[in-house]
Amino acid sequence: MPDRSVIQLSGDGSHTVVSKIFEDVTYHSRHGAIAESNIVFIDAGLKYHFEKGKDNISIFEMGFGTGLNALLSFLWSKENKIRIDYQTVEAYPIDATVFNNLNYTDILGERQVFESFHNLDWNQSHIITVLFNFKKHLSLIEDLSLDKCFDVVFYDAFAPSSQPHLWELPILNKMYQILNDGGVLVSYCAQGAFKRNLKSCGFTIESIPGPPGKREMTRAIKIT
Repeated sequence: MPDRSVIQLSGDGSHTVVSKIFEDVTYHSRHGAIAESNIVFIDAGLKYHFEKGKDNISIFEMGFGTGLNALLSFLWSKENKIRIDYQTVEAYPIDATVFNNLNYTDILGERQVFESFHNLDWNQSHIITVLFNFKKHLSLIEDLSLDKCFDVVFYDAFAPSSQPHLWELPILNKMYQILNDGGVLVSYCAQGAFKRNLKSCGFTIESIPGPPGKREMTRAIKIT
């Protein structure tokens, strides 16, 4: 299917993308794409886990999308001199005409790194720097087999109204299985059914303040 996605400005001046494949849903909050990603994934996930005292952190991102979460994680790794192994999955990659016109690097810098995330070969490991390893999987999540476990899951799938199966027990149990003990899953979603499903998988659930436009979001911790 041709990529007919459209770029829009969000509330903080950074771009979001409107998907034409999934019924005009946006890839990020209209209230602020960078703000949302920083609050939901970097602050509540990556920084939270780092504060437990780990020197090396492994991240799995559910939904590569625009590559914003990968860029923010790279920047955090560079600033804090912490090694990150970053893997992500995407079934519907955005077109080069879209990602080449996103303004994230106008705001954040690292244009070459951002372009490399999109242009590097799929399904292969890449050393971006001595501190940042990167691998993107071209696959449906239900078809993906992973050979390692992770410390943090960025659960950034489209909303339950757009892709309901990604918020149900089979996929969420898969996320539980790929997390190390003490690992965390973070999501912008605070839907009651989502939190109940996470709890059924074995997660301990925390409802925490959300990004602009959302009262709360979800952090789930694997404690065995």
